[in-house]
Order: sequence, then C-alpha cells, then structure tokens
Amino acid sequence: MTQIAVNNQIWNYQEVGSGKRAPILILHGWGRSGNEWVATAKELSAWSERKVYILDLPGFGGSSLPTVKTITQYSELVVAFCKYMEIDKVSVIGHSLGGRVGIILASKYPALIERLVLIDPAGVKPRSLKRVVLKIVAKLFAWVPSSLRAKVTPRLMDEDYRNSPELRDLYRVVVGEDLRKYLSTIRCKSVVVWGENDVILPLSLTKIYRKLLPDNQIRVAWGAGHDPHLEKFDQTLRILEESVE
Repeated sequence: MTQIAVNNQIWNYQEVGSGKRAPILILHGWGRSGNEWVATAKELSAWSERKVYILDLPGFGGSSLPTVKTITQYSELVVAFCKYMEIDKVSVIGHSLGGRVGIILASKYPALIERLVLIDPAGVKPRSLKRVVLKIVAKLFAWVPSSLRAKVTPRLMDEDYRNSPELRDLYRVVVGEDLRKYLSTIRCKSVVVWGENDVILPLSLTKIYRKLLPDNQIRVAWGAGHDPHLEKFDQTLRILEESVE
C-alpha cells in the first residue's frame, strides 16, 4: 500500500503484479476502499500478465477528501493520477461509484481508456415516481428554513447519503447527475456486469446500457446482488478475465 500526493490530492493505492501490456485500474464503490479488490487484482494480474492498480477513490480509504463541484472534476483527479504514474493507456474496472467515474473517463478521455468494465454501475438512475416526487420536494425545500431542511432532507435521500453524513456534500456532487447522456459517446469496447439480484440498482437497468452504449456486452452474475465480486467471486472473476483478456 502506497500514498502519494498529486495536485494537492493524497492518493492511497496498491500495485499488484507486473506486465508489459496496458495496466488495469480498479475503482471501488461508494463507502468502500480498494482493499476488497486485492484478491481479484492478484488473479487478474496473473491471468492477463498486466499490472493492476487499485485506487482508494478521493474521500475513501486512505485518499483525502477533495473539493470538487462536478463528477467530471472528481473523475479528472483520476486522470491526474494516471499522468503522474505515466500511464498512457489503461483498462478500467469500475464498481458502482467507480463505474460512474469510468463512464466519465471513457467519454471524455478516450485516448486513455483501452476498455471499460462496469460492475453494477451507478451511472443511470431508475426513473420512478419516487424520484419525481423527490425532485419536486427538493425544489420546494429551497423555500424551507435551513434548520428544518437539515432535519427532513436526509430521510428522503438514498441510504448511502443517510449513512455518510461527513460525505454528503461529496455525495451530492458525484452521485446526483444521471450519466446516460455520456454513454453514447463512448467508443472503447465495454462490458457491463450486473448482479442478478441487485436490489440497489436493478438488473433492468442493463436495458439502458445495451441501448445507449455503442460497443457493449452485458454479462449477468447469477445469484449475486450489488457486489458480485464479493458474493460470487469465482463467477465474477471469470467474467472479468474474459473482459480484459
């Protein structure tokens, strides 16, 4: 485990294996760290003969909390890390929040991304009556006293927001935007892996990725929920090996 400072951002990361081919970059989900990916990284590195970098995304694990205003600015921190490490081309594996970052990277930095693997990505929000109501309530709350708004708003928000009070500003910045407009601009080969029984982001969302993501393949981790790399390790590993081969 190593820490470096790049453009005032402290990064905690791990390097696994070696190889002359373009490396793999693993980006974890909200509230997690790269530690849960070490076993996967070791297997992937041995299989693909690539070095694997596992990042603690800004604000998580041992990486410092950034001051950013958009998901794009947040993702650009990862680009700065790659430049510092002299990584010219990389395959990204992004889980949940890491998938959001991967979508932005593949859309805005196509020269950097060789291929993109999204695991239960949080890039597209389900369109439901609840979300419509929440948007209306959010607009109405602009006129509500801040003291009352602070008490009521957390009850209306997602579980990750409620459980991470110290990260709520970051949550609003990096999770608020629906990213479907970026999907059609991605040109690299993409694989979307989804847990069959994901109750956080339903499997039905794969229809949107299949429709909007140009060069894509959809793979289902049967019997898994939102964390197929933990719940169905062997099955998910096989999918990832085939995806970065």
